[in-house]
Amino acid sequence: MIGNGYPWGDGYTIMEEGELDRDTWQLRVSHYLVAGPDGRALPRRFPTLDAAKAFIDDQDKL
Repeated sequence: MIGNGYPWGDGYTIMEEGELDRDTWQLRVSHYLVAGPDGRALPRRFPTLDAAKAFIDDQDKL
C-alpha cells in the first residue's frame, strides 16, 4: 500500500510503501519509493526517507 508522498528536489516525489496495521489503522512503512519528474516510479527501493532524499540530491547534481 502506498502512503504519503513528499516532494523533494527538482520534480521528484518520495512515497511511503508498507502494510496497514489492522489494530491501529496506521501504515507500517517498510521502505520508500521515488518517482522521477516524469511521474514514473524508479525501480529501486530505499530503506529510509533520508536514503531516498540522498539519492535524489545526487541525481540533482548530475
